[in-house]
Amino acid sequence: MDETQRRKAMNEAVFREINERIEELHHRFALGTQAEPLSIVCECDRAGCTIQFDVPVPVYERVRASSASFFVHPGHEDPAVEEIVDASSHYLIVRKHPGEPRQIARQTDPRR
Repeated sequence: MDETQRRKAMNEAVFREINERIEELHHRFALGTQAEPLSIVCECDRAGCTIQFDVPVPVYERVRASSASFFVHPGHEDPAVEEIVDASSHYLIVRKHPGEPRQIARQTDPRR
């Protein structure tokens, strides 16, 4: 993995951390119920990406159970470091490839 790919991985980690704070606030301040979706940001590697989409809370929790999984807007996936494992009309769920991409995802996982 080259330096550009490492930087992209860190961008993804930052977006994941932002979404973790959104989810925490959602629960802490009772901004919604489990039935109401979370409005999260795309977790792609594009530093300037500001796309948001709604994700059902149970789906969010299922994806967060794996350090290697991220939410991205369709077209923002990077086949060099990840594969699409699930999709909806508004987002994709991607999983980092084994090796350094997955290792970085695990090291930066706020839930680990």
